[in-house]
Amino acid sequence: MASAVLLTMLVVGGEAAKFLDTVSKQAISVLHGSQREGEVRQCTCDEMKDCYDSSKHQALDCFEVCWKTEIQRFKLTDNPESLKACFDAKRPFVDQVINCFQEKVKACTENGEPGVRVKEYDYRDMIKRVEDAVNAQVNSFLQSIGNDNVKAVVNAGTAIAQCVKTCFLEKNKDGFCFNRIGCEPQIVDKNARVAIRQCSRSVQWKKEMETFCHCSSAAGINGLSSYCGMLQVIG
Repeated sequence: MASAVLLTMLVVGGEAAKFLDTVSKQAISVLHGSQREGEVRQCTCDEMKDCYDSSKHQALDCFEVCWKTEIQRFKLTDNPESLKACFDAKRPFVDQVINCFQEKVKACTENGEPGVRVKEYDYRDMIKRVEDAVNAQVNSFLQSIGNDNVKAVVNAGTAIAQCVKTCFLEKNKDGFCFNRIGCEPQIVDKNARVAIRQCSRSVQWKKEMETFCHCSSAAGINGLSSYCGMLQVIG
């Protein structure tokens, strides 16, 4: 959820096609880099759904804790609860993105049919690789703008995201969901690209991010409103 602020800021800096191409390439790079030599069975679709749902709920629980502890350090608005409501309103959007990706990536075996043997993932390494990729994009964005208010929003979002990561890792210190049940999804490069592109269209991310941007501006974040309309002219 905290990454929604970062995503809003980042997508205004480039065309949608270029943005999605970058996301696809980085996602595949992360997947390849975090694969290990060990093999396990392919997950059933029910197992994959259960693990995705479990991870989502863990991340949302962490966001609730991190919002309370981190937002006080940043003077973004005099009404932080109104800003929090902007995030809460996007939970159905997050569900839609996750559900779409699960369906389109075609990484599980249906109806109990035997799956193939697939490579294991190092999820701590995967999270670190995602963090490095996001930080590179954030730093590039911060260097390209001169609006101190927007920089403050990005810095706050980064701090909350870091807190969520630490909390999430602690919740999974004894092993991640796929590790515990002994299976992995089989995410093929082609299917990952298709899933990212098809889901980005079906969830209408530009409209969702624009409404989030306007909501955040109305919640008292100064200097943000001039960026909101730009989302509709991207790509």
